[in-house]
Amino acid sequence: MLKQDDYIKGRLVEMGWRWGKAQGGHMAGQLVMHTIANRVRCGWGSWLQVIDKIPTFMAENEMPPLEHPSVWEPAFVKLLHTVDGVYDGSTPDLSSGALYWGDLGKIERQWFKNLIAATKPTIVEDGSGVELRQHPQVANINSLTFFQ
Repeated sequence: MLKQDDYIKGRLVEMGWRWGKAQGGHMAGQLVMHTIANRVRCGWGSWLQVIDKIPTFMAENEMPPLEHPSVWEPAFVKLLHTVDGVYDGSTPDLSSGALYWGDLGKIERQWFKNLIAATKPTIVEDGSGVELRQHPQVANINSLTFFQ
């Protein structure tokens, strides 16, 4: 019998693989999986709700295609090895608390450009009078960039 947690982990690997494949493999995929986990832990919804809503919060108009690799593909195997730690929170968060990601060469949605990846940052006041970027970049791999 397939357990609920195993199904969720499979979907998590699927999402990591979609973006990781285009960006060089398992590390980019692991960062995507951590970002999804951060959304769940911040209360954006259950695991499956957050996964279903990925298209709503992404920079591109369409998700990368899902092209399954050989189950022995080294980058895919590495994602399979890391998914348990991402899911249960026992692996350090390599995304540094990211909630958004996007390929800087493929930002196609205006709201993402204006709010998340703006070159002129949206400014907020933190009470001390210091101006901060609302969604700072916290990690990147190649052109795939992660924002808090």
